Amino acid sequence: MVTAEDIARVPVFASLDGAEREHLARAAGDISLLPGEFAAHEGDEPAVFGVLGGRIEVVKLVDGIERLLGERLPGAILGEVPITFGALFPVGFRAAERSRVMRIEPRDYHAIAAVKPAVAAEVGRLAAHRMSGSRGLSGIAAETSPPRAVVLGGRWDPASAELRRFLDRNQIRFKWLTPDAADLTVEWGGPLPAEADWPVIRLVDGKTVARPQPRRVAELLGLDTEPRAAEYDVVIVGAGPAGLAAAVYGASEGLRTLVVEREAPGGHVH
Repeated sequence: MVTAEDIARVPVFASLDGAEREHLARAAGDISLLPGEFAAHEGDEPAVFGVLGGRIEVVKLVDGIERLLGERLPGAILGEVPITFGALFPVGFRAAERSRVMRIEPRDYHAIAAVKPAVAAEVGRLAAHRMSGSRGLSGIAAETSPPRAVVLGGRWDPASAELRRFLDRNQIRFKWLTPDAADLTVEWGGPLPAEADWPVIRLVDGKTVARPQPRRVAELLGLDTEPRAAEYDVVIVGAGPAGLAAAVYGASEGLRTLVVEREAPGGHVH
C-alpha cells in the first residue's frame, strides 16, 4: 500500500501538504515489479508513475531493435510526457531489478494539479526536458538509419503485403522493390531470385529467405519468439490494448505474466 511517506519521497509532489499526500496515497496503485517486467509499455495510455524502489530502465524500439535510453531511480517519475501532451507513452519503462512503483491515474493526477499548479509546472518542465535536445525524444525521432532489410515482391501479391505489414507493425525499416522498379537488379545487388520465390527478404548481413513465414523473419531480426522463463502464472493471448492492460494489472499483483501475440503488440480501442 502506498503511504503519505512514499508520496513525500517523490520531489515532484514536495509542495503537497499532509492531507493532500494522504489523499494521493489512497488513490495510487502500489506495483511491485520483477526484473524484466514493465511498469508501462511503449504505446500505453497516459498515467503517472513514481519510482519508490529499485531501478527502472527506459527503452524504445527503433527499427525493431530495443534501445536503452536511460534509467530512473527512486524519487523519479515516469509518464511526464504522455500526461503533459495527452499522448501515448513514447517509450517503455522496464524494471532492471526488483522494483516498486506507484501508479497515479490521469484523473487523480489532474485533480491534484488543479489545486497545486506547482506540480503541473514541474511535470511540464520535466516533459519538455525529455523531449528536447539531440538526446531527447525529438532528437531520437529525427534520427535516420539505413533499412535493415530489402523486400522484393509484387505490388498486389498478398504474401508480399503480409510480409510488409509484419515489418511495419514491428517498426522495422525496410526498402520495398517491385518488378517495375528502375534498375531493379542494381537495387537488389545482384541477380534476381526466380519470381516463383517472391516475396524475398534480404537482411543487411546478406541472409536471404524466399517466401518467409513471420516467425522466421522475427528470428532473423532478433525479435522475441521464445518465452524467457519456463513457467508463468498467467498467459495472455493477444497484445492489443485489452491484453496489454491485463498484463500490466497481472504483473502489478506479483504474477509472472506472459503475453503471446501473433504479429506485434498494439492495436486500436473500439
